[in-house]
Amino acid sequence: MGSLLDEPAAQALLDRLEATLSAPLAPEIVAIGARLRAPDVAAILFYGSCLFSETRAGSSFPDFYLLTDDAFGYHRSPLHAALSLVLPPNIYYRSFPGPEGTLRCKLCVLTLRSFLEETSPAARDLHHLGRFSKRFAIVHARDPATHRELARAALSAILTLLPHSLALLGERFELEELVLTQLGLSYLGEQRVAEPDKVHRLFLAAREHYLAVYAEALALHARSRGRLEELGPGRYRQPRPTRGERLRTEAFVRRSRVRGVLRWPKYVLTVEGWVDYILEKLERHHGIRLELSERERRHPLIFGWPRLIELRRRGIVR
Repeated sequence: MGSLLDEPAAQALLDRLEATLSAPLAPEIVAIGARLRAPDVAAILFYGSCLFSETRAGSSFPDFYLLTDDAFGYHRSPLHAALSLVLPPNIYYRSFPGPEGTLRCKLCVLTLRSFLEETSPAARDLHHLGRFSKRFAIVHARDPATHRELARAALSAILTLLPHSLALLGERFELEELVLTQLGLSYLGEQRVAEPDKVHRLFLAAREHYLAVYAEALALHARSRGRLEELGPGRYRQPRPTRGERLRTEAFVRRSRVRGVLRWPKYVLTVEGWVDYILEKLERHHGIRLELSERERRHPLIFGWPRLIELRRRGIVR
């Protein structure tokens, strides 16, 4: 992957991505970023539904990634530092006083080294590949070299996922179909509250960006693999994906879902109000108000399974 990212054609795409990642941000986002900065923080990234007005819900609050050089230098708790190195990231909710009220955010923390690994072909699941093959924004990078490295990570995530997306398509496909498939991969890799139109809304919020970036990424992919034919604007043909290619992608999705469940005990420990957050999403997206018993609230990973199984049966959690 490194040599492909160093090709002249990749440099033009990296320039495009780097400019997009540096787009102006709302004052609220800049203010939160300023509160999150610290000497050992290499970068702060803004991602998720609050990135666009078209996808932001009234009750949503912004999502950030904080990349640090040293987990044990950043975290006050040695336990949290150690946990951040196992199935990253750690997730926290933070709040700060602002000029017009309290500023709140969800904060994912991991090392820069882990971030670069998990957006590369060495990634162990879809968790970061899916998030960072989507549009995001750089709130803070400590220097120009780090800024460029983040753009390379974004392109690496896109190119790493492309073979999996192509394995799920037919012999002929359109560019928009590919983008929607790739945007949806991260949701296949996690058990989460279903939002049926979310992928389409994400795509429409940055349609021109995705079509331009993915057209260039496909050209890079074809240069390295030589298996893709452009039939016309936005139309392509590939050799029919083999059963083995589809099975590899399905296995990667299953592995990602298992690793997603294995992150849950850590979330219970690090995310204050994690259960309330899930309940609020259920009510916001499906109008379902669940009343949990005291023991279900205190020990959701022991007593909450019947609830989860029922929600999965109804197609509300997928």
